[in-house]
Amino acid sequence: MAAAVFWGALATVAYVYAGYPLVVFVLARLRGRPVHRDAAYLPSVSFIIAAYNEEAAIAAKLDNTLALDYPRDRLEVIVVSDGSTDRTDEIVRTRYAGRATLLALGGRQGKTVGQNRAAAMARGEILIFSDATTMYRPDCLRKLVRNFADPDVGLVTGDVLYGREAGAAADRGRAAYWNYESVLRRQESAVHSVLGAAGCVYALRRRLYTPLPADLISDVVQCVKVVEQGYRAVVDDEALVYEPAESRGMREELERRARVIARSLRGTWYLRRFFHPLRHPWFCWQILSHRLLRWAVPLFLVTAFLANLALLDRPLYRLLLGAQIAFYATALAGYALERRRIRLRAVTIPLYFCLVNLAPLLALRALARGERKVTWETH
Repeated sequence: MAAAVFWGALATVAYVYAGYPLVVFVLARLRGRPVHRDAAYLPSVSFIIAAYNEEAAIAAKLDNTLALDYPRDRLEVIVVSDGSTDRTDEIVRTRYAGRATLLALGGRQGKTVGQNRAAAMARGEILIFSDATTMYRPDCLRKLVRNFADPDVGLVTGDVLYGREAGAAADRGRAAYWNYESVLRRQESAVHSVLGAAGCVYALRRRLYTPLPADLISDVVQCVKVVEQGYRAVVDDEALVYEPAESRGMREELERRARVIARSLRGTWYLRRFFHPLRHPWFCWQILSHRLLRWAVPLFLVTAFLANLALLDRPLYRLLLGAQIAFYATALAGYALERRRIRLRAVTIPLYFCLVNLAPLLALRALARGERKVTWETH
């Protein structure tokens, strides 16, 4: 029984990280659905920037946005300031008067509420959502909106290149993890749709936008809401944006991931009627494999470790236990070195893997406590 539990737990982890991506890759090759793009399609666009205390970044962001290769008379720029207490509002209001619209929320209400308000006042056929620190390539808007020439497409998300100048393990690990995620999302998009967008670069038809409660993560829920209305949510890897290295510490990265997972779990529950195995078998399998089982991996890892302890009478299992202990010890050593600002690339993957799989446990604890964090802080 212990051997069955051990191998079953390991097989589940292997399925989540390798088996499911492999199956989706094969499906994309066998029954892929190409998007019919048209580079000449240039609808009116409302570019919505979420900001909180971004006085150091907002001018560069607006300069970048206003310099995008897109007809100026078809581009509306809206900055949603979520109760900023620094000079963010002043910079937008004075330096960019007539070129960008400031939507100042009264007090902290959260990114999702700000996006609801901006979408309600936007005039463009297509809404683009971005963060204040995200830099778009000059052709990014054209790459995004060309997908909407296909009448089946309701939402498009781009690709993010993360800067790693700071060299922190959290930054390197996040970039590596995102690269893995990008490959998987590309295959899911080719089969039908993704069930989550990159929050700093996604676009959707304004008429499909769904106002959401403040505690839901919009870039996940909007994707599913678009699919629920009969449209596709797809990826365009040529719509590239850049996120600078934040020199994020492991604790901050862990808290960020736990917060995202908690809001995503809440969003999945909010959308539970959509994920019906008979009505939407593909999406039900997708959310189970890519989301729910992924977040359950730490439980399977603990199960495998405990089951391994009951099998130490055989040499193979002693070797496997030693391998597990060595892997986790490497992660702990990496954490200790990172705290002393000693950075070794060899420990990045074990360290970030453990961080990724600790975050769901913290997210479950937050949900059990009834925590509902809807705002964010600028570091």
